[in-house]
Amino acid sequence: MKKFFIIIIIISTLVFIHTKQAATLSVAVPDKIRVALVEDAQVIELAIKGPYKITTIETGEVLKQGDVLWQGKFSAIDNGIHLKTYKDEDFKIYGLNIIPENQPSIYVGKNLYRGQLQIIKTKNGMLSAVNILNIEDYIKGVLYHEISQRWPIEAIKAQAVASRTFAIYQAQQRFDKDYYLSADVRSQVYKGVFAEKYRTNEAIKATAGEILMYKNKVLPAFFHSVCGGQREKASNLWKVSLKPLNGGKCHFCKNAPLFYWEESILLDKIEKSMTKAKGAMGEIKSIKILSRNSSGRVKTLRISGNKILNVSGKEFRHILGAKVLKSTNFSVTIKGNRAYFKGYGWGHGVGMCQWGAFAMAKKRYDYKQILEHYYPGAGVVKLKNETY
Repeated sequence: MKKFFIIIIIISTLVFIHTKQAATLSVAVPDKIRVALVEDAQVIELAIKGPYKITTIETGEVLKQGDVLWQGKFSAIDNGIHLKTYKDEDFKIYGLNIIPENQPSIYVGKNLYRGQLQIIKTKNGMLSAVNILNIEDYIKGVLYHEISQRWPIEAIKAQAVASRTFAIYQAQQRFDKDYYLSADVRSQVYKGVFAEKYRTNEAIKATAGEILMYKNKVLPAFFHSVCGGQREKASNLWKVSLKPLNGGKCHFCKNAPLFYWEESILLDKIEKSMTKAKGAMGEIKSIKILSRNSSGRVKTLRISGNKILNVSGKEFRHILGAKVLKSTNFSVTIKGNRAYFKGYGWGHGVGMCQWGAFAMAKKRYDYKQILEHYYPGAGVVKLKNETY
């Protein structure tokens, strides 16, 4: 999908947060964001309100056009893609580009989307629906689901810059894939036009084109809900070792919901979850934390049943569920038939603490100061781009 990747966009102004020093750089960024709305489905249903064209992805050859498309059902067939409307049509091709004349006019499920849509047949014979649109329109459909529109505007601005940066970073990492981002929590929750709200759109407009960079590269601007007073080092979780993501103390989120949390779980439930992930292990007799990392989060723990398993804190949280274990910063004791967890924070803890940003904004810090605090050493860059 390299044709959707712009060759070079000149960045007009680079403002380092901590020095406010101007400079000029060049960096390759995508001119469009590609978001998977549906992945590996047997059938994709959509509607288009108004005139449209269906073309080939590679050549742009028009295969079909019409004034409106109601209840179109796309499905994979052996030699291509089938479309069922008031009649049946087969397209002997691996992917279709759907181009509406009006904006916005594409409905997938109950959501309305801007831009274009591609229906792509995957290697396993299923279909994916990929929304293609400019970065600012994408962020409009994201921000409401990542931060409350009722929060102070400076906190919303900080989230806008972080979300925009994260999207562009992911696009750079996956520029040769069918899509750059998923529409759920694996990337950022994206719901299209119906997620656009006045205050989040105002924050996007006020920070239009702004992203975070470090050493002339787009920063992987991770963020989370509550760090619990101590942010995580990115290299403890991923193959990312950058100064702005080295963690550190946070004195702003202490009054946040889930700064401290408690959870009790039946041992039988933990056994079933572990068995599903790791194979039968029998009745759980003990759960012991073996080590913690530099941020105090659980690095490894030992679960003893009929067999003994050592697992990472990250994997254990994934197995039990992120809504059960809010973070890996926890202690655990067993009493009777239950495990009792006490912990701090919600999320992976890397990058910006959203509830910390909320408290900073309430204390009259502006969004650049918030970003400087949570991504120390990174700079805010304004892209020169015709799409915002």
